[in-house]
Amino acid sequence: MATTMKKHLSEKAQMHGLKELVAYVANESRIQVGDEERWNIPEIAKHSECGLSSVSVSTLQKCLQPVLEGLGQIDATELLGLEQVAAGMGPQIKEGIHVRPIHDLITPSCDPGTVRYIHLSEVEGQYSMGVFIFPPLAVIPLHDHPGMCVLSRVLYGDLQRKSLDLAREQPDEEPETRSWIPWTRSGKRRRDSDVPKGSKLAYRNRVDNLRAPDCTILFPFEGNLHEFVAGPHGAAVLDVLLPPYDHQHHRDCTFFEIRECADKLDGNRDKVWITPTGQPENFHCISGSYDHLE
Repeated sequence: MATTMKKHLSEKAQMHGLKELVAYVANESRIQVGDEERWNIPEIAKHSECGLSSVSVSTLQKCLQPVLEGLGQIDATELLGLEQVAAGMGPQIKEGIHVRPIHDLITPSCDPGTVRYIHLSEVEGQYSMGVFIFPPLAVIPLHDHPGMCVLSRVLYGDLQRKSLDLAREQPDEEPETRSWIPWTRSGKRRRDSDVPKGSKLAYRNRVDNLRAPDCTILFPFEGNLHEFVAGPHGAAVLDVLLPPYDHQHHRDCTFFEIRECADKLDGNRDKVWITPTGQPENFHCISGSYDHLE
């Protein structure tokens, strides 16, 4: 499957080829659900309230590997029409090659620090695809991707990534009694008394750095929440969401803040509460257009 579909990723039609590859994987890959049924990604997203959360990571990895490989073949210079510059004068697209960033070339213009989003393609219930353009040191705050997988390719620049794994077992929302015992009769942990309603348990991962041309993938639990801070020259990231955000199917994007957990350690893992917030006042992401990408 991967070899056949990747033939479409020519330099002149690479986005068309990537769209075909993503659509092919989304619709033709049959995933075992339960004992007998084999569904594709749109069917799982439609019939399951938890999206792809019921599918194992190993199954999702195998299913989505061709898309990850397709992202790796994207020619960032060709895709974005990038202009090469001297070392140190712009972000890196690969080792030893630097380019002029495009954050100030996107129309309409906007305030410095605003993240721009260039929408490329979407098929309802299947996938969405777009490019995030980060000005220098711009931030996308901590947010989630409920029941979704997201595959990303850093087209140029570098980013610091803070990520968390969503705990598979969440505490009961409301305590059965006001007892000091922190466990319900079902065996589930209750929320700490000072943690707001709607908070969830998560595990903090090590902060790492992504640099072009890195590719990465997050899953319904593993790495599902992340925050990005762009490097001094900015960055561009191509994202593929499977399935896309969808309010009607409980796949809203929620921003969170981290609160320390009373029993902080769970084995060797750093356990925290994540509490929903509104969109931070200092974060702005505006759609725009650039050259032939609209």
